This record gives sequence, C-alpha cells and structure tokens, in this order.
Amino acid sequence: MHINFLMKKILLSLLFFTSYSIKGQNVGIGTTTPTGPLTFNSILGNKIVLWGDGNTPHYGVGIQGALLQMYSDAPAANIGFGWGRSGLFNERMRIINGGGDGLILNGRMHLRNGTNPLDLNYGAGIWMYSSDNSAALGFVGVQNNQNLGFYGGPAGWGFTYDAINSRVGIGNLNPNAPLAFPALLGKKITLYPGATGDVGFGVAGNRLQIYSDNPNADVAIGYDAAGTFNERFAVKPTGALALNGSLGSPGQVIQSNGSSAATWTSATNDLFNRTVQVRGTNSVAVTSYILTDVPGMTYSFNVPGNARVLVNLNVFAFAGSCVLCGQSQIDLRLNLDGSDVSLHRYILTNGEDMTMTGNVFLQVGAGNHTLKLRAAISGPGVYIGTTPSVFNNDMIIQIIQQ
Repeated sequence: MHINFLMKKILLSLLFFTSYSIKGQNVGIGTTTPTGPLTFNSILGNKIVLWGDGNTPHYGVGIQGALLQMYSDAPAANIGFGWGRSGLFNERMRIINGGGDGLILNGRMHLRNGTNPLDLNYGAGIWMYSSDNSAALGFVGVQNNQNLGFYGGPAGWGFTYDAINSRVGIGNLNPNAPLAFPALLGKKITLYPGATGDVGFGVAGNRLQIYSDNPNADVAIGYDAAGTFNERFAVKPTGALALNGSLGSPGQVIQSNGSSAATWTSATNDLFNRTVQVRGTNSVAVTSYILTDVPGMTYSFNVPGNARVLVNLNVFAFAGSCVLCGQSQIDLRLNLDGSDVSLHRYILTNGEDMTMTGNVFLQVGAGNHTLKLRAAISGPGVYIGTTPSVFNNDMIIQIIQQ
C-alpha cells in the first residue's frame, strides 16, 4: 500500500515538473505551457548538460543575451558537425577551441582566429589544402599589422597588400610604390611566354631589360588609340632603328623637330659646312711698320657655343728692283675681334717675290667674331697681294663647334 502511494507521488512530481501535455504530447522543463515537443523555461544559463557538472565547465547547450551557446569543457575539446552517429561520425566541420585554429571545414581549409597577428600560424586568415587534401598548400590572410597577403612555397609571402598605404608587393614585404618587386635580378614581368623565350621586362646588373620572345620580333614604342597600336619608335631584332615605321637610309640620322615628330634626315658634316675660303684679289702697298689691312682678307662668323678655329694663310708678296735696297722684313698679323692673336715673320730679298704660308689655331666662345689679316714691313716697301693674273691671297678657315 505504501509502495503504491510512493509511486503515485513520484509520478505526480514528474508530471508537475515536466508539465507533460497529454493532449499535445509536448514536454515542458521549467514551464507549464510547453509549445514544442521539448520546451525550456525562458531563463538564461545552462539548458542541457550533456557531460560533466553543470556548475563547472562541461559539454552542453546554453543561452545568454542574444546568444545561443554550444560548448565543450576545455580548450583542448573541440566541437564537430557532420553526419552518421557518435560511434561512426563523418565530420564536415570542426570548431577549434584552442590555439590559433578557429575552424576546419572537412580538412579543406583552416580558419585562423588571429590570436597573435605577428605569428603566421595565428594571423587571421585561411589555410587551404591541396586538391587531394593531403597537405596545407597555402595561406591567405594577415601577415602583420599592416599587410594582407598570400603565403606558400619557398618564397613564403609571395604576394602582399599594404592595407595602410594601398600598395602591392610581389615578393616584397615593404612595397614603396603601387606595385613593387623584390631587389633580385632576373625576369620581373612576363607578358607572353613564347616557345623559345618570353616577352616582358627584367633586370640585370645596372640594366633594365625590355625583350621580345624570339630573334625575329621587334620591341616597339607608341600609343594606343581605341585598341589600335600606333608605332612611333622600334628596335628591330637586327639592331636597326625604325622611326615612325621607317628604317631611313644608310648614313641618315634622327633629327629632332621640336614639338613635331622627329624625322630621318641626311647627316650634315659640321666641319664641311664650317670650312670657308676667303680670297683677296687686290694688293696693297706696305711701306712702313704700320699695320695695314690686307684687302679682302676679313671674315665674320657666329657660333652658338665654344668652338675651335683653324686658319691657313697663303699670302703673296713681291718687291720691285732696287740697286741699293736691302732685304725687307714682313710681319703678318691675324686679328680676332680687334686684338692681334698671331705673328708670322718673313724675309723678302729686294727684287724677288714669295708666297707666305702659316697656320693659326684659335679657341672662341659663343657669339659673333671677326677675323682680319694685317701686314707691316721693316725695310724697303713691298706689295702684299696680287700681280696681274698671277696669284691671289687665301685664308682658309675651319670652325669646329663643341
């Protein structure tokens, strides 16, 4: 009798605490109005203790403000999701509670939680596995407090993005330009991988390289107009130069035309253009040691910069016969811009004639200049110049610009 009474009391207690709804077949835990097959009371805290003491860390499910909680009892204990049953579980996702791993998706990738941003293993990002799922292939995420990037292979951080300065580094962890490469020699950019070589850019010792992919290919410079390339300059594989598509003619040079396009033009020889002959066809009598201009032997010129001037003199002189006259001393002086710069001295015997020759080397600066030949005599008078239909005076001038 007492046993039956005790069993009834236990059954009534269970019914009271679980508020089992016979009609709705709902069970309430801590609530008398269950609205689902299993309903808990609306109180924060532990809801289900699956393993362990609910007053200490344990496996279970709980609720806090605006948060559904699922937890294990220690950092080394993880939470897995998948299909099957506990004894034969097929995991699809795992939440890692300890270390830097945050989440593993079926072994294909690891999410790092960024616990230590200075350590690759714990920087925020994703480790991704190879296609056969055999090993981690590379990391995408935070390199440090400034850079995001891709990590993998022997180069480590092969690609980084400086999120502070908006710069990209390829093998360069501290890019100083919108796109920066490492301080290593070799190929830098391959635009087209060819069968025998590549089209692109490279760096060798003290040299920037721009190259084509085969010995028959040009390297051209120009501009694009709506998808059409307009060539302005090209280096042919033979080493020849093309200007606006033209190779020019042998001996031609490229001439700048200021703001207009440069052109091929026949070379001009500065020495050829600056070599002149000044000829005097009149004579002058020189009777004393007073400098006298030689007729026709004056030349003016202009140079844009420093220049060297070579003057070659061929001057005719003759003296009449005189029984008692002795020798004459003739001084030829070359005058530059009003100053005598050279002296040539000759001795002429009475009754003879002679051609006086000499060379003068000068250096002049930019501007206008005038050369003039003058003569003086010591002794019997002479004529400097011509005799009818015999000789002329010549001054051949070569101007070599710097």
